[in-house]
Order: sequence, then structure tokens, then C-alpha cells
Amino acid sequence: MYFLLNQILVLDILIYVFLFLYTIGALLITVYSIGFYHLLFLFVFKHKKYKRLAPQYEDDQWPFVTVQIPMYNEKAVAKSIIDSCALLDYPKDKLEIQVIDDSTDETLEIVKERATFWNENGINVTIVHREKREGFKAGALQHATQFAKGDFLAIFDADFRPNSDFLKKTVGYFIDSKVAVVQTRWGHLNREFSMLTRAQSLLHDGFFIIEQQAREIGGYLLRFNGSAGIWRKETISDIGGWSSDTIAEDHDMCLKAQLKGWKFIYDFHVVARAELPLTMTDFKIQQHRWTKGRGQNIKKYFWKLLKADLKPMVKFHAMFDLINVFVLVGILLLSLTSIPVALFIQINPVIQKVMVYLTISLINVLILPWITWLIMEQYASSKTERIKEFFKTLFPFILTIVGLPFFLTVSLLDGFFNKKSFFYRTSKHSSVSKALPWKGNLYKPSELSVITWFEGFFVLFFIGAIVADFSVGFFGFLPYHLLLTISYSFLFIQSFKKV
Repeated sequence: MYFLLNQILVLDILIYVFLFLYTIGALLITVYSIGFYHLLFLFVFKHKKYKRLAPQYEDDQWPFVTVQIPMYNEKAVAKSIIDSCALLDYPKDKLEIQVIDDSTDETLEIVKERATFWNENGINVTIVHREKREGFKAGALQHATQFAKGDFLAIFDADFRPNSDFLKKTVGYFIDSKVAVVQTRWGHLNREFSMLTRAQSLLHDGFFIIEQQAREIGGYLLRFNGSAGIWRKETISDIGGWSSDTIAEDHDMCLKAQLKGWKFIYDFHVVARAELPLTMTDFKIQQHRWTKGRGQNIKKYFWKLLKADLKPMVKFHAMFDLINVFVLVGILLLSLTSIPVALFIQINPVIQKVMVYLTISLINVLILPWITWLIMEQYASSKTERIKEFFKTLFPFILTIVGLPFFLTVSLLDGFFNKKSFFYRTSKHSSVSKALPWKGNLYKPSELSVITWFEGFFVLFFIGAIVADFSVGFFGFLPYHLLLTISYSFLFIQSFKKV
């Protein structure tokens, strides 16, 4: 009898533990939804009436601009980015192209050849080379900025291709002496390459088209996104320069500057296109770096933002933008606890009533088709084309994003607890179509991580969940378990692909 009572007690404890974890997951998703829905509201009802246009300098008044191109072993794209920046439509006597090259391979020779070529053609191209890659990108920018001649610094990663009118459409904003940064929208060079690149394009566009634009409309704190933006050099000096204590130096810098009162501008209408990662391995490397950096910045800025003297809605969205990554933890908790919760419903019917309310958080997934439809307007000129774009993009996106929370939660925890940071780079291939000879441009074959094998395990785990759904006769989670099985299968299989 005593043994039986203990078993019942342990079972009750397990029920409440899993229900508690499920509740936390539902709450995290709900909190995220509140913040995002408000941004979506601003976007839907105000973005068509809201348009920024940079003031223009007189022809002889354009300020000196240094275009900074940080790179490390970028042999596949070095020539293209240097040439693109050299062709910017801007007074030659007011323009400097500064290639910040930490390379240890033949990239440096490519850079020297292009610098010589453009200098002979009247474009000032300088090279800043370091033997040691201390501080990674932030360290390179900090080192090179002391040699930059410009009052304003336009930064482009090596895989970007700015349009020739980029500077003339953006520099005018700095007529306002309070403006520290002008950030522009990222476009895509190789969106049509594969299902994976299509999925990524929607991930980026959801941020740049909806979130970033809504924050600009609402007057909230904005992000500098590491590339396709221009800094006032005075601001960088004022906030103590580039810091390498996090691997998300761009997010670090923009929070530091705005908390000190500097103003940021986001111009949605100026687009700089870039290359999307071609393989799942490279995509994960990129996402790991961004998410780990977010974890580091949460530790660094959470209390500073909470104590900051900001307007209530500005503070709310600053905090939301900092910690909204926790929605990943919420999705993961719901995924993992849905199986025991479904089983416990049969034992304790009271849970079923609670579940009716908690599972409402999952309804937020219905926002994805609407967001996709809004974004597809950027890629389609007619309703028929928009429908085609919608279906070609939404499903790869869902397959990619539903299985990512486990990997990204591990990356977030890495940022919280692992002080050691290494800037793992994403391979760049100068790829626009599959016809181009990009396959040999991988930096090195990537070994499968332990996390990838966990994703393979989750395929089996959620197949077991589907079996459990049928066994107990509870089908409330069946669509979700089917989606999780397919998504983790997609991530797992794609992780093996090198091309």
C-alpha cells in the first residue's frame, strides 16, 4: 500500500512538473506574440503612408565617406565586393574604400590586385591587414577605424553588393547632427537557389520588412545589423569604439549608442543585396553566431535597459527586441512536453480543461501565412505571381523554422554560460544560380555536430509521439507531432548535404 501511494505521489509530481514546463512554454510564446502583434499592427496600418527620404547635400558639400569591407579568407567574393564599392556613385575626392583584410590565404593577393587596379583608375582603395585576428570582426573594425579618413563609415560584409546610388540615398540623413547610424534593408542575391535559401529569405524579410520598419514608424530603438549601414565616426569614438566582448558586436554597439542618446535611422526603401548561406551547415553556423551573441548581450544589457530613462513603449520594445529570442525556448518546451502531457490527459482529465487554454498559444502559428502573404508583395507584381511565391516560400520556411528551436536554444545557452567566443564564419560562394562554379568555394568540409545527431534522434522521438497519439486516442497534438517529425527530418537530412 505504501509503495502504491509513493507511485501515485511520484506520478502526480511528474504531471505537475510537465504541466508547469508546458505552461512556461505557452507563456513565452504568448509574450512574444504580444510584442510582435503590436509591431505588425504598426506595419499593416501605417507603412504605406510612412516614407523617409534623405535630405540631399549640395554638389560641393558631400561629406567624406570611408567604405569599410571587413573580410577573412573571402577569395570567392573579394573581387565582387571591392568592385561594387568602387563603382559607387559618389564624388571620388570624397570616397575611400578601406579593405580590412585579416586573410591568411590567397584572398590578400586578390585584394592587392583590385586595390592596384582601382587606384590606377582614380578610386582610393586602401588595405588594412592584420597578422593576428584578435577580436575578430569587431577587432578588425576597431583597428582600421583609426586609419579611416571619412567622417562617416559605410560597412559592407564581403557577400554584399550595394547599388551604385547607395551613398547618395543615405548620407543625407547625417545632416541631422544627432543621427549616429543609417541602416538599410537587406535583399537577396540567391533567393531562388534552393528551398533553404527561400526559407532564409522569409526569415530575413520578416525582420527587415515588418519588424525593423515598424520600429522605425513607432520611434523605437533600432538595430544596426552589421552590414549595409553607415556610422558617424564621432559616435563610435563617443561610445568607446568597437567591443569584442560579444560576438554580436553590431547589436552591442547599437544598444550602447542609443542608450547614450544617439539617433538611428532605418530606410526600408534602400536595399543592399547579399548572399544567403547555401547549406544547412552554414546556415546553422550563422544562426549559432547570432543567437549566442544575443545571449551575451542579454547578460550585458538586460538590467541597463530595464533601468534606462526611456518612454514606456520605447522601453517595452527595446526589452522585447532583446529577449524575444526566448520564444525559441517556449516552442522547444511545448514540443518536448506535449508527449507526456498528452499521455497524462488520459490519467488526469482535469489537465484537459487546462490544456484548452494553454494550447491557444499554438494558434499563433496561423500568423505565419499572413506574414508570408504580406512579404510576397515584394517579389510579385500580380496576384497570380504572389500566390505562386507564397506557396513556394511558406512551406520551406515552416519546415526550417519549426525544427530550429532546439539548436538555437543550445546556442542561446552557450551565450549565457560559455565566456569563450569564437567567430565561426559562414562560407560564401559568390553564388547566384546553380550554374555557377561555386561548389569548390567551401572553406573546408564541416563535420556533423552532436546537435545534428540529436536532431536525428528527435525524428524518432516525434515518430514515437505520433504512435502515442494513436495509442491513447488523443489527437489534439497529432498535426503538431507530424510537423515536428517532418521538420526535424528536413534539418537532419539537409545537414548531410555539402552542395
